[in-house]
Amino acid sequence: QLKKINSLLKNIKKFLIFIEKEFNFEIDYPFNEIYLWLEQNTCEECIEYVVSLMLEPFDRIVKPLISKMSSDEDQYFTIPTYRTVEDLRNIIEKRYPDILKINFEKKENNKNFWFISKNKEEPRYADRFEENGSELEQPLAIARDIKKLYEVLLVSKNSLTIDKFLIEHSDLRHVVRRAFIIEKFPYSEIQDNTIGEEVIPIDMLRLKLSFFGALKFDPRSDKWLRICMFQGAPLPIDLKNFDQQWVYNS
Repeated sequence: QLKKINSLLKNIKKFLIFIEKEFNFEIDYPFNEIYLWLEQNTCEECIEYVVSLMLEPFDRIVKPLISKMSSDEDQYFTIPTYRTVEDLRNIIEKRYPDILKINFEKKENNKNFWFISKNKEEPRYADRFEENGSELEQPLAIARDIKKLYEVLLVSKNSLTIDKFLIEHSDLRHVVRRAFIIEKFPYSEIQDNTIGEEVIPIDMLRLKLSFFGALKFDPRSDKWLRICMFQGAPLPIDLKNFDQQWVYNS
């Protein structure tokens, strides 16, 4: 994490030099040009940082999108059983190309498992080769299960409908559903191997917590972190007269 922070600081300085000395705002779509420059010249942390700053001044554009950040899951939960094996295979090839390249026979790609803690009922992460409890694994190894589904589809008849396919492979129902959902919503899935040796759980935590307005991520290990929420926000008695820039002051 310290490496990422140092890289972010270095890239921000680079970005400030670009904005102050090289960039001309008197062009069409300046923010788009800034974003394209960021993609070519800075790290992902810096891109996210600057994009969040570009969003802040435009409430009239951003606020209407808030109601669209949640999903009516029931609307898309039903599996379209009239579709065919060929349809499903094509979806996987289009939406999960990187996952299909992973060899899950290798130990490093199948190293960990997710389970639910008994006391707090919270997600936990463990090494399947060094710790007990892998029989309690939750169905969160989506990359591995998608690859397994794809391998079964390869030896199935193209014209076979999904309802008949699931009669023989009911254990794959959860990933069949996810594949049909991602066909409609390409950003609905984390495109990574969440049980691999290189995965860092706090990266997923940061992704989820950012939706709640979390600030000042303070990693305590690669599995948990402390956050700050609403530091400097006005109290109810201060709402009539407060600094709208409070979030930056914190």
